[in-house]
Formats: sequence, structure tokens, C-alpha cells
Amino acid sequence: MAQQPRRGRPSTGVREAVLRATEEVLGEAGPALSTKEIARRAGVAESSIFYHFGDRLGLLQAVIGLHLPLFADATAVLGEDPDAEPGGRAADGAEGDPVADLAALLTRLERFYRRIMPILGALQADAQLRELLAARDGAIGPHLALGAVADAVRARQATGRLPSALDPSATALLLVGAAHQRALHTHLLGDAAARFLPPAGAVARTLLPASG
Repeated sequence: MAQQPRRGRPSTGVREAVLRATEEVLGEAGPALSTKEIARRAGVAESSIFYHFGDRLGLLQAVIGLHLPLFADATAVLGEDPDAEPGGRAADGAEGDPVADLAALLTRLERFYRRIMPILGALQADAQLRELLAARDGAIGPHLALGAVADAVRARQATGRLPSALDPSATALLLVGAAHQRALHTHLLGDAAARFLPPAGAVARTLLPASG
């Protein structure tokens, strides 16, 4: 008796293979997001992508999710050396130093945006993806990063590590904007970008006098 085709959930590992293939395609092909090419690289049927992720925006959201621990690390602990062991000493004397606190946050956010820059490029270049994003009515999108960073600023204000006069929402916008721009310059120019960008500490010192 011939075997019947399998139905229901695809085999284990499909989701992970698709996510890996998506990052490869975005890294090599720029903003193009071809589900056919992703399926070919992952060795799965194209329909499996939509089964697991719903649509192309859902796929991109899942890829960003792979890097969210880096974002959570950036917003949860300001001033601690991101390369140190847990519980290690603060970086650059950040303990009690608002400039170092903000500089550390900016540096960590920049690392996150470097990781997801190809995904942001796909969203910006694809009109259909932008329409899907708008249709989510705020459920997902870049504004969520602003809220998380503003909460991180408020948490440090509550403990006295950042001045209470700072507007958390405005500070978040400036920090996220600076992190995105720094990541974009590095994405486009590579190591040469460092020649054109002020150090993170200079950005933080420029922001803080506004609180005085």
C-alpha cells in the first residue's frame, strides 16, 4: 500500500532553516526579500514559509526576534561592560557617570541596529512590506524601540544615575536615531565610517547639558 502524503505541521527544523536562509539572502542580496530564494536555500517548500510566519512581514519580525536579546541587554543594563562576565565591573567608570551611562546605551543600541540593518533596508525598499506594517496598526514597528529606551532612561532617573530633567521620550528618540545613523554609516562605509562619526561619549555629553 502506497504511503499517503504527510499533512499538518512541517517537519522539525523548518522554521530555523528558513530564518537562517532569510538572513543569508538579506545579507547577500540587499533589500530583496524573495521567498522563493529563501525556500530554495532552506530546502523547503515556499508554502512552508507562509505556514510558519503568515506573511513576509511576519518572517522579518521573526528574524528581528533572533536579535532581540541584544536589544534587551542594551536597554536593561546601562553602563555595564557588554563584553564582561555577568556581574562584572561597569565600563569606563560608568557607575554614577551619566555620560558613560548614555554612551554605553548608545553603543549597545548601535550593535543591535548593525545586526538588523539588512532587515530595515528590506522594509524601506518594499512598498508591500510597508503597507503590511502600517496595517498592523502599531502592533509592531520601530516605535516599540523608542518606548523601551524611554523606559530604560526612566529607570536610571529613578535611581539617580541620569538627571531627572531629561525628557525620557526625547532622549530615547535622540539615542535611537544616533544609534541607527551610526549603524547605517558603518553598514555602508565599513571601518571608514569611524572617521566621520563622533565618539559615543561626545554624543552623550552633547545631550546632557540640555538637562541642566
